[in-house]
Amino acid sequence: MNHQQPFPQEGPTGRKPVPPEQKGFFQRIIHVWLRFSGPDIRHFRATIEDQERLRRSRLLSALFALIIVTLLLTAPTAFPVPTYWIPLLCLLLLSLVALLLNRRGYVTLSALLYVLAIDATLTILMVTLPTGIRNSNIPDFDLFILPTLIGGVVLPRHFVPMLALLHIGLIIALFALLPHDPLLTQEITINQKGLAYAELSDAFLIQVVGATIAWLSAWSVDLALVRASRAEEVAETRRRFNEQAQSIVEQKHRLDYGISVLKEAQARFANGDFTARVRLQDNELAPLAFSFNLLAERQSRIIQVAQKYTHLEQALQQLFEIQNTLFYGGGLKPLTVTDPLVDHLYRSLQRYDQLRQRITQGGSYLEKAQTELTQQKHLLTQLDALLAQTHTAVHDPHRSHLSSVQLLEQAQEITVQIHKHEQRCQQALKQGEQVLNT
Repeated sequence: MNHQQPFPQEGPTGRKPVPPEQKGFFQRIIHVWLRFSGPDIRHFRATIEDQERLRRSRLLSALFALIIVTLLLTAPTAFPVPTYWIPLLCLLLLSLVALLLNRRGYVTLSALLYVLAIDATLTILMVTLPTGIRNSNIPDFDLFILPTLIGGVVLPRHFVPMLALLHIGLIIALFALLPHDPLLTQEITINQKGLAYAELSDAFLIQVVGATIAWLSAWSVDLALVRASRAEEVAETRRRFNEQAQSIVEQKHRLDYGISVLKEAQARFANGDFTARVRLQDNELAPLAFSFNLLAERQSRIIQVAQKYTHLEQALQQLFEIQNTLFYGGGLKPLTVTDPLVDHLYRSLQRYDQLRQRITQGGSYLEKAQTELTQQKHLLTQLDALLAQTHTAVHDPHRSHLSSVQLLEQAQEITVQIHKHEQRCQQALKQGEQVLNT
């Protein structure tokens, strides 16, 4: 498992770190020392590998504190023997470099340099002995077990066998190259029959046993890490399984709710409620709800169009009947079924009916005027005949049985009648004109 988030929230054991103000005095000192000698824990992720590196880095921080204690305890011995300052200064300088590497996060390189610092200190201490190797110095070779054990704690386990072989070779080289005290030489010759291996066998045994113990310890730590990793994987798998199960349950609830809403909307739509719509948000059936709403909207529009078409058809049928009635001279009936288009056509029929009525009324006035003109024409014919008789009576009174005065009186009466017919004719024309102009 590889979680990429930084690791400031919880400690390596999974517990939240205690705030500094809630710690004791020694805990605050340890916290300050870890921050001074170790890397920032935010650079380590929550993976098993990074947490193992953080563990080894904190062990190195504790071992750096042990270097300080070692220097304080051994410094008094360097005042009577000035050559002791050389290994002590070497240990201090190499430890400082290792501390800086640990602060930068190079844990393995820092641990190697730490082990090298101890080896160099012991080697310089052996080389600077003024009398060479004595019987009392043989146990000093056993001190090389310290870097082996430390390497088993702060280094990956595959370094442990190499450290043991390195220290065995270093012990052999020092013993072979450094001068021996006469007493040591005499002891090897007499007691060990000239076999120097017997003097170093304890150191070799300690190296082998110590390296084995360190390797087994590192192996057990790696095995515990593998088990922890597997346990973490199992826990993570279980957590994901629980999350998936919870997600499935929630999804089922959402699906049940969406199905019930869709069923209700479908039942309402089937019962004639064409305004029924489905409103679903954050639901797996939201696309289906959108499709249902789109289908319902289109179906509603089709039904509305069909209703409008039926209504229009009824209105047009009624309009057609009214038109036929008007065509055969009937009166204009009221329109009971209304529609914008039919209403517009009905208004045209209304104007047609009004125009027809006006034309009819105007035609009656024209017929009246024609009648008056016909009568006026007849009277004019009579007046013309009377005028001809009057002319004859004036020139030849004996040929006419009526006097000219009587003829003139008759002509005057006809003129009065003609004038009345003319007035009635003009009145009829004027009324017809008014009807047509309205």
